[in-house]
Amino acid sequence: MGITISTLNYPEEVRSKLLNLNSVIVNENKSENYTLFEIDMIKANLSYKFKRSLAEVLAEIVIDNFETELVNNIIKQEYNQFSGKARSKIEQFTMEYLKNRDKIISKIEINTQLLKYLESYKDLNIEGFVRFRLKDYVNHLKYIVDRAVDDYLIEEEYNEFIELLRYFVNLQEPKIKYVDVLKADDDSFNILDPGKRIITSEYMEDYIAEIMDGEVEYEDLLISALINIAPGKIIIHFDDKEVEETIKDIFGGKVQICDGCSLCKKEQ
Repeated sequence: MGITISTLNYPEEVRSKLLNLNSVIVNENKSENYTLFEIDMIKANLSYKFKRSLAEVLAEIVIDNFETELVNNIIKQEYNQFSGKARSKIEQFTMEYLKNRDKIISKIEINTQLLKYLESYKDLNIEGFVRFRLKDYVNHLKYIVDRAVDDYLIEEEYNEFIELLRYFVNLQEPKIKYVDVLKADDDSFNILDPGKRIITSEYMEDYIAEIMDGEVEYEDLLISALINIAPGKIIIHFDDKEVEETIKDIFGGKVQICDGCSLCKKEQ
């Protein structure tokens, strides 16, 4: 008495995984378009330990070969209104989620369902198993796709906002030759004019109360102040990649990152 594993689309992958298992005798046959792998369970020791190992390698096959296909199908079915480029971005976000903790959760869930199935049945078609026995897994993928769509929409909204700010900045004539931007101990920012004096403006002061209430981040205040001041050049004297990239996105070639000067030393 043995177990038969069959597959329509992934015979090479199944063969490779099964041959890596210890003490497995595999007879390979064809039935129409399916490839059948027959495992002699007597020679494979008929043990629960073996079935657990078999479930693990079959779970790997599902994750490695079905996951991307399932994600693509979910995106096409649920979010067909998005452009091809948008759907590709959503897929990218989804797969990034699945690389980490969610992939581990998925593999554990699939492994559990496979082991439960192998305890009761001797024939397992992988495509059919995924379609009919892994509904919780597919629902989990749908949840991850929904999260990815939310991230995509947030990113698009952010990019549109940055594009609007960039357009506004490009329309402005410089009001001052350049400014130096330093980070203060409390994570706020100081903006210095060419005379190394701290610039204060009504626009910045309008936001102080909101910052104290936690309604506006220091980074938002900095961007708002720089747009209001409209410098010809912005010299950054601190190391904060996220803030640097945002300023570069908006002000482009006007941004210069200082690699060390007396102002940087004072900041330290």
